[in-house]
Amino acid sequence: MTAVGILEPGARNTATGPASSFERVWRIVRLHYANRLNSVIAPLNIALLIFLVFWIVQALVVYATGQNVQSGQGNVPGLIYFLPYQIVFAVQATNLTFAYALGLSSTRRDFSLGTWLMFLIQSAGFSFIFTAMSYLEEWTTGWGVHAQIFHTPLYGTGGLGLRLLTFFSFVVFMQCVGSVFGAVFVRWHAVGLYVLGGAMVLVLLGSIALITFNQWWMSVGAWFVAVGPAGFAAWLLLPAALFAVIGHLALRRATPKS
Repeated sequence: MTAVGILEPGARNTATGPASSFERVWRIVRLHYANRLNSVIAPLNIALLIFLVFWIVQALVVYATGQNVQSGQGNVPGLIYFLPYQIVFAVQATNLTFAYALGLSSTRRDFSLGTWLMFLIQSAGFSFIFTAMSYLEEWTTGWGVHAQIFHTPLYGTGGLGLRLLTFFSFVVFMQCVGSVFGAVFVRWHAVGLYVLGGAMVLVLLGSIALITFNQWWMSVGAWFVAVGPAGFAAWLLLPAALFAVIGHLALRRATPKS
């Protein structure tokens, strides 16, 4: 079935009347997955490439030193590099499908809801995959070379529920951040991205300066210790939802362009 068939305005109309709200939202999900290269193949290939690179590097370290050096000690865990790609993925998902969906009579509300549902599906899928890989990494002693890619103190530890929640929260947060960038690009194009990027940098630097000048770093660290991994993963869902709403608001007046 082609993407045209997925979103043809009358395709779901039957003798009982027009498509329901869920059917309209589900069409957007199907539209995103019509381009499997962007929605499925590319993310899996990126994750596989990161895994191979980190495993090869750690294997070379073990071979060169003759010791099983823990890659997670003092180094950035491998899967962290997969998360920024989720911003790129969300930007592409928004930019590639928005104009086409509206051209086939979908509303902006349907598009936002369908895109959010797709993000939830993507995040759930990757959380199951990465959780399984974290167990395999643990059982194989870091794939035989003590590599720490999926099983680190930052994520991929604890019980099954905690691992699923942690992976899910990280991925969906980055996708919702990317949805804001995608919405801004659709509405204001490259100029909007420059302004948004500059604004986010200023907010980040301002937050760091505020915490530093008021000597709040100890309190921030104490909060992370108090909430623990599960609490932090749960709290991360709140800004994710906020970014998702901001992306929708930016799209409300966006003009689709081919």
